[in-house]
Amino acid sequence: MRRPRLSVTPMEKHGLSMGQRASTIGWFLLAIGFALALPVLLGLSAWIVVAIAAAAALLAAGIAAIIGLAFRRHSPGSFVSRWLPAALALLFVLSILAASPVYYLAAVVASRPLAAPQATLSNEQRTIIFQGMTHVGSDSFYKAVVYDLEQALADGYVVYYEGVRPDPAGDAWFSQTLAHGGDLTEEYKSLGEVCGLAFQGDYFKLLGPEIREHPDRHVAADVTTLEMKQEYDRLIEVDRDFAANAAKAAAEAEDQADSADVLARFLRWSQDGDPRHHSLGGVICRGFMTLTLTPSPDKPPGDLDPIVLDFRNRALVDRILSDPREHIYVNYGAAHLPGVLKLLKESDPSWSVKSIKWMRGIEAPEELHGRLGLE
Repeated sequence: MRRPRLSVTPMEKHGLSMGQRASTIGWFLLAIGFALALPVLLGLSAWIVVAIAAAAALLAAGIAAIIGLAFRRHSPGSFVSRWLPAALALLFVLSILAASPVYYLAAVVASRPLAAPQATLSNEQRTIIFQGMTHVGSDSFYKAVVYDLEQALADGYVVYYEGVRPDPAGDAWFSQTLAHGGDLTEEYKSLGEVCGLAFQGDYFKLLGPEIREHPDRHVAADVTTLEMKQEYDRLIEVDRDFAANAAKAAAEAEDQADSADVLARFLRWSQDGDPRHHSLGGVICRGFMTLTLTPSPDKPPGDLDPIVLDFRNRALVDRILSDPREHIYVNYGAAHLPGVLKLLKESDPSWSVKSIKWMRGIEAPEELHGRLGLE
């Protein structure tokens, strides 16, 4: 009886074993990973590549020496024949590991985008459209927000805007306590430039003519810096937990000088005129913003949330309840929505979410290139 002929792959015809085939595939994948990592590392700094190559060479020398000592009876080959593949493999692996955080941050923005809610709330007599905002976001997000806002104005809504209002008696305290001694608007603008994103205030300027023509339909609904200072001082006196948290927050702010210096250097690096630095800085910035701003159920409350969120939520809801108009469009940070809804339900249990639409708040800017063919 004839035995069936076994099929032979082209690699087996040339004498490649299973181990050799696995090694070939492994080297191929490492080479692809290195090819993807190299532009990122060179964009960050050519010295990073030099440092990785030096580290790979030194580590490979140790590995080659150990192999030579451990297997000297089995003819392990010359030192160079052991060192070279080890050095190359380590160069590939270390480069991939060094570049992987940048690719991870880019993947986070693409696969787990920061989603801002647009929630419609109603108690059957009144309707509130709560547009969750981010201070810095994508052009497409703000264009969609402005479009919806203009449609709401056409439908007879009054618009409430977030933004702590200045007061000479509270501005210095606000800057020192809540803005790290700076100007929040300028910080947001700088952050937008680095991230390749837009500042929300630039888009709301488009509503200038409408605001001047119908000022009664556009309400600066937030509290003043002085009102926040007064509530802060009151809580310091009556709430021991808040007083302890406020003291901790102040101490942490003083200890963050090194972090602020690193951030300042990163901002200068990303804006130094090198397009590679600007591009990579945008990827890193958008990724960190997405990770930081994405809500999480196990995320602990901030030390100053009683001032930054709770106090302002109460002021906003008090203004809504005292406003006789039935349709209000609220532009506020998305983090305010749960607290606002809770306070509304406390005043009237019939308040509920009727619908919700999610909008991508942060995404990589789109760059299109084409050819006119006019020549």
